[in-house]
Amino acid sequence: MVRILGLARGLAFALALVAGASVLVLAVLIFVDIVGRDVFGASIQGTDELGGYALAFVGSLGLSLTLLNRGHPKIDIFLRMFPLGLRAALHVLAQASIAALGLFMAWHAWGELSETMRFGAVTNTPLQTPLWVPQAVWVAGTAIFALVACLTTLHALFLLRTDPSAVEAHYGPPTVDEEVGHYIDHTGESDDARN
Repeated sequence: MVRILGLARGLAFALALVAGASVLVLAVLIFVDIVGRDVFGASIQGTDELGGYALAFVGSLGLSLTLLNRGHPKIDIFLRMFPLGLRAALHVLAQASIAALGLFMAWHAWGELSETMRFGAVTNTPLQTPLWVPQAVWVAGTAIFALVACLTTLHALFLLRTDPSAVEAHYGPPTVDEEVGHYIDHTGESDDARN
């Protein structure tokens, strides 16, 4: 199970890179469009449409990595007051809820894509983009999120039987110390510089 989750993390990271690249490409297109309008009086048509697609890409492709990094918000005001066994069970319930939501999203996304392909729908914009193209990326992102959420739920259930404290470490909300440590690690600041 740990190896499968490692593969899922690698895939989620790759999808997040694709999402980031789409935002970078969009930023370049917007810059070129602004310069083209101001300097040459010509515009690239469809940057606003491409911006909508980039938003859908980023949203769906980033869900899996956010889940694996415990980045989805959880309300934990009273959670820390509960005994460890109950906290662990609630973390598993939260993972199962996320998996159910992921499956629901993927199912509806697939239904939308199927209908689009059946009718051969295109956008009513200058680009006349076949809608199945951006929707396919959206469906792939939500389907992978659903798969990752199901895998993490199974892992959480396994940990609940074998080591409830590990459930909290893997699937509970990050503590303040973990969040601060994560921030410090990503700023590149060394221990010597902090002392």
